[in-house]
Amino acid sequence: MNARLGAPGWVDLSTSDVPAARTFYEGLFGWTSQDMSVPGGPDYTMFFLDGKEVAGMGPQDPAAAAARAPPAWLTVLLVGAVDAATADVDGLGGTVVMPAMDVMTQGRMSVIQDPSGAIVALWQAIDHHGAQVFNEPGSLMWNELDTRDRDRALSFYSELLGWRWETDDNGYCTAFLGDDSQPVAGAMDMPAMVPAEAPSYWMVYFAVSDCDEAVARTQELGGQVFLPPMPMGPGRFAGIVDPAGAMLMIGHRDS
Repeated sequence: MNARLGAPGWVDLSTSDVPAARTFYEGLFGWTSQDMSVPGGPDYTMFFLDGKEVAGMGPQDPAAAAARAPPAWLTVLLVGAVDAATADVDGLGGTVVMPAMDVMTQGRMSVIQDPSGAIVALWQAIDHHGAQVFNEPGSLMWNELDTRDRDRALSFYSELLGWRWETDDNGYCTAFLGDDSQPVAGAMDMPAMVPAEAPSYWMVYFAVSDCDEAVARTQELGGQVFLPPMPMGPGRFAGIVDPAGAMLMIGHRDS
């Protein structure tokens, strides 16, 4: 599976402790990493799985750190024309957090906030076309919007990206690109266990070979578990927190 326009295609970790995060994720997922120099800014770390690009990482913005914002994974949506898509955001009820800007020769990127408060990035590729592997152990497998205003959020992404939503009997929403039968993302009402002050957010899911073994490895590497392994939808999943505080889901689909 390749990254597709109009769908999540990349994830970036913003962290307060780059060395600790590198050790944790390399130990958990078997990743390797390479630091890339960024003119006028801190290095950017590219993570690889068997030589293929799977995720990125950079130090947390000083303003966010000063505000005690937790480290977090950022979902990146691939678009064909980032300036045009960003220009539509305000009119659809969202907010432009960072206007479109060039990222060296890699692409052009903006950061936006949907009407329910979730932060997400838009990316127009030049040299970097997103993750090179999906749905294999150690790679991105799913992106899910946990929202406090489902109706406004779903309408926003439908208008912005052309997503078509289907809702199951449990209220879980799955997004599709037009008439395509391949799902691109999920959405659900904010779980009751999430503190009331927490805004809507995009959760990232990484595939592992064995969920229970990965949870044990998480704890060995200094991470924590906020959701123990359990059957969930098509497989077995758990929620974990890396040593710096970034949350993510891990799991495997039933064969």
